[in-house]
Amino acid sequence: MATAASAGTPGIVSRVSSYVEWAPIIAGAVAAAAVSFVLFAFGTAIGLTAVSPWSGSSLPAWLIAIIASLWVLVAQAVSYALGGYIAGRLRAPMDDVLPAERHFRDGTHGFLVWALGVVISAVILGWAAGAILKGGAETTASIASAAAQTSGTAAGALTTTDPLNYAIDRLFRPGSGAPSAAPPGGNAAATASPATASTSQVQEADRSEVRRVLVAALSADALPPDDHAFLASRVSAIAGIPQPDAEKRVDDAFAALQKAKAQAKDAADKARRASAIGGFLTAAAALIAAAAAATGAGLGGRHRDENGTLRIFGRERFW
Repeated sequence: MATAASAGTPGIVSRVSSYVEWAPIIAGAVAAAAVSFVLFAFGTAIGLTAVSPWSGSSLPAWLIAIIASLWVLVAQAVSYALGGYIAGRLRAPMDDVLPAERHFRDGTHGFLVWALGVVISAVILGWAAGAILKGGAETTASIASAAAQTSGTAAGALTTTDPLNYAIDRLFRPGSGAPSAAPPGGNAAATASPATASTSQVQEADRSEVRRVLVAALSADALPPDDHAFLASRVSAIAGIPQPDAEKRVDDAFAALQKAKAQAKDAADKARRASAIGGFLTAAAALIAAAAAATGAGLGGRHRDENGTLRIFGRERFW
């Protein structure tokens, strides 16, 4: 690739078709990716042995996070240092330029090893994420379709798994041994049985109105007295319980919803902090990998020019 104008004379730059040799760069990037995969797989296996679904049987979460972060940093540094070394060692020697220029070009090749590895990793991760999202969307669609076919009614569409619907179910739950009064406009079936009506027989209009009142109260973080009195009256009429008991139900339900809201906000805040830490960790690992790749390429270039050898555990390697 290079033809010397005056070989062996320091400071005279040879005429070259390109200063960038992509074959060593690609070789180094592939080697770095392979070593990184092996190290991450090894780290994952070790991590799974330290985690247990049983309470008290695994390491603390903060300790696992610290160990995992350190492993990521070390794995990236080792992988790209090796990839950079390979690129620097395989690059064609250029004896007709100043040593500082040779070192710069070797380091640049190591940096390009890192850049190519990052691009390859981004493409692979993007493809994997797209495949996961596509599979998740298809699974969700199939589940929703099956649920729609089996429910058949609006009451069946209501879930008791979310705090709001569960709170409404508890509000309208019939009192023990007390018959339930039919809501205004309700059908006769709702009052035919002295065992009281179930929450599924409560009219959707009542549930919707109570839902709107509770959502507004949660947004304002307070339940106004008039809304409190209204909810207590509706609960007393529908569940067939005394007014004081209905008021207690309303207080308990709103307190439970406020607790669920606080827990959701806390979980969202923890997720935000975890995402921020993860972003900083990713950036730090990438910067350390770039420095390691450039350093490794510089070392490989020196060994190439000085006929040096790579020693690992005191022995000449490769391999």
